[in-house]
Amino acid sequence: MTIRNTLRFACAAVIAASFARVHAVQLKQMPIDFVGEWCNGSTFEGQTNWTLPSWVEEDGKCTNILSVSKYDFNMVIGKVSFSCVPDAIRQNQETAPSGTTYLATINAHCTTDTESGRGRPATFEFSRYKGNIYIKQK
Repeated sequence: MTIRNTLRFACAAVIAASFARVHAVQLKQMPIDFVGEWCNGSTFEGQTNWTLPSWVEEDGKCTNILSVSKYDFNMVIGKVSFSCVPDAIRQNQETAPSGTTYLATINAHCTTDTESGRGRPATFEFSRYKGNIYIKQK
């Protein structure tokens, strides 16, 4: 291999690597205000409420867990288990003298226990106030 061919090969490799980096899929990150483990989801009028483990009153047991990580969230609503990866996130917040409510509308692709693959599109409204998080599926 001549020096000229070696340089051509090196330039092509650098261009291909930079092109791949530019077009890599960016994973959407969940807002930090929602990340964590939440306990005892209970649903009322289409909205499910979870609390921080430290806020659990009933004999200290944490059941029906909502798990929110940096790149996904998993929960059970109405006996259906969801595993979701966000596609788009719109955030907002409302501040009052008593504290701040953190809001997010999250478009995600979710699978259930019986599905595989990317899943179906779904939209959720997240609302966190102090030790409570409320989620409503739109």
